[in-house]
Amino acid sequence: MAQDKSSEKIVWSVPTQIPAAPGMDMQRGLAGVFTGTSHGVLIVAGGSNFADGAMPWQGGKKLHYDDVYVLQKAKGDSFTWLKPKTNHLLQKTAYGASTTIADGVVCAGGETEEAPESSTVFMMTWDLKKQDIVFTNLPSLPVSVANACMSSIGRVIYLIGGESGGKPSAKCFTLNLADKNPKWKALAALPVAMSHSVAVTQSNGKYPCVYVIGGRSSTASGISALHGYTFCYDPLYNKWIRLGNVSDGKLLTNISAATAVACGAHNILLIGGDKGTIFHQIETYNSLIAKATTDEEKQQLQDQKLALLNNHPGFSKDVYQFNTVNYSWEKVGDLPFYGQVTTTAVKWNNEIFIPGGEIKPGIRTTAISMGKFNSK
Repeated sequence: MAQDKSSEKIVWSVPTQIPAAPGMDMQRGLAGVFTGTSHGVLIVAGGSNFADGAMPWQGGKKLHYDDVYVLQKAKGDSFTWLKPKTNHLLQKTAYGASTTIADGVVCAGGETEEAPESSTVFMMTWDLKKQDIVFTNLPSLPVSVANACMSSIGRVIYLIGGESGGKPSAKCFTLNLADKNPKWKALAALPVAMSHSVAVTQSNGKYPCVYVIGGRSSTASGISALHGYTFCYDPLYNKWIRLGNVSDGKLLTNISAATAVACGAHNILLIGGDKGTIFHQIETYNSLIAKATTDEEKQQLQDQKLALLNNHPGFSKDVYQFNTVNYSWEKVGDLPFYGQVTTTAVKWNNEIFIPGGEIKPGIRTTAISMGKFNSK
């Protein structure tokens, strides 16, 4: 087995921030971006925020974006934001899924200004000669989805779960770009219909599998079911295997909207995420407010909910590690800043990059966070 770097300490920093898009006076941060690497650059595209600075519970309007940002790494830890001519997606989109393959960054689904879910699939590739983004349309998904997760093994793409038709989905699909006429095919369904999970490819000790961790499922009651599942999709047998729940080695936890990367020969790092305790409380307040019989009772509940939202401590800073051979979970560190949720962690030159995301309810960040393995 290759040397395992999981025991090394990770040094976290924020070496750069997402810049303002052309015509913008400032960048307020973006959640739900498409992201990945292509030919030596990191691409960040789309996303959403509340541009007027007002939170959703204050009547703030969510805006979707189509801007594309390209980050180039120079010597040391210095970075340059390039200015490609092609710097817009075809549609303003957030909360889609993305994965990096040798050809480029494959992007699928998401929420647009017109619809809560999309079936659009495309690839972004960095053209080194032209110093520009090339977009390639790929076959549309069989269903429209948002908040799904995606990973890849070689040129085979796996899209898992999400929200479809306004409900959590257990549907999973695969697209083999090595095929002469690539088409999406249905896979074995997830054992649980859920969204806001994270998917990552890692070896099970013998061959690559796709691991899906955490998530949540909206329900008719308005109170979501929260999950701490670890599922392994075995591509040889087209089946899902349930492994141990996320934990620090002692206590189990639920987690959703986290990020994750493969680490070493058979480990997965799970970074940040929303453990859902306050999320549940807020949903409970919403349910109680809807059932309130007097204006006084409704106002009192709204005040309590606002106090909870305005004093949110930020999303989890925990960094967990899962071993895909012995199925063990442990806590291996803490982030020095708020956890970034509803974004995707990317391995770039064996370093971890987490672009943008949400750090508290409604609050986006401009940070491009970097995790560097330090073996000293």
